[in-house]
Amino acid sequence: MKSLDAIGERLAGCSFVSGESLASELGITRAAVFKHIQALRRQGYSILSVPGKGYKLEPRFDGLLPLEVISKVRCRAFGKSILVLDQAGSTQDELRGVASKGAPEGTVVLALQQSSGKGRGGRLWSSPLGGLWFSLLLRPKIPFRDLCKLSLLFGVAVARALIKLGVRPSLKWPNDVLVGGKKICGILLEASAEPDRVEYVLVGIGVNANFIPRVLPSPIDQKSTSILAILGEKIDRASLLSSILVESEELYDLASRHGFGAIIEEWKANSSMMGKPVRASYGGKEVEGIAARIDEDGSLVIKTPEGEERIYSGDVSADR
Repeated sequence: MKSLDAIGERLAGCSFVSGESLASELGITRAAVFKHIQALRRQGYSILSVPGKGYKLEPRFDGLLPLEVISKVRCRAFGKSILVLDQAGSTQDELRGVASKGAPEGTVVLALQQSSGKGRGGRLWSSPLGGLWFSLLLRPKIPFRDLCKLSLLFGVAVARALIKLGVRPSLKWPNDVLVGGKKICGILLEASAEPDRVEYVLVGIGVNANFIPRVLPSPIDQKSTSILAILGEKIDRASLLSSILVESEELYDLASRHGFGAIIEEWKANSSMMGKPVRASYGGKEVEGIAARIDEDGSLVIKTPEGEERIYSGDVSADR
């Protein structure tokens, strides 16, 4: 590890670190330590220097610099390896590249903005500055048929994190998070899998955080909301990332030990779509009916005049 990176990681902790300690740990001079501190400051980091105590990283309120992100993530595995990019075509594509090279479960790729963010069905996901755009790598020991349940799991995790901020979300099957009927977060799962085995899953999560919806292209702006628009103030995106990862890891561990039953029940408790008229498009087919229930396999069951239709993936919208 380069001395600059090592100093940055040491300063990402909660306490002061003396220049003498840094020099001793890294086998460099005090003058070299000071030179690296200055280099980190030029990169945008706020580093406090107190005589007799040493150096300490001061997180910015809305910081998404790499060390600020790393210092706030508190998980066993999720986010232990984080790549922070100023810009990416798509965090999903960036993560796929490292996944194919054997990156460990829990690896995260985060971008300040995306030029080709991915939505469901190959649609473009608008990802301006101020949002929280990231992808998480999973290597789950589950059959392919259980991927639908994973989508619900991450919806619950995001809902929990938003509730902690004072935002009351509603979950829409399969992977949208709404507030007041407008989208605040989208979740995309892409997998490399065989029918009996999943090699890896890329979980893309995009949260409309510190920007107002009118910066989004029309007509998406009319169908979207953001944390800033709801709360009237910006939030600490690094802390939100940590909260989502913590909730996700807790639910993921729960599912591995006890199955998805409790998670699906929590998803239902946070959704307002059951019993409502809906229109679904899947496999070249369109269905209109009433959203009847979410079954234990994670599928959506729609009640139609002809009977029940079970959907495992597709687009679902309110049928007004």
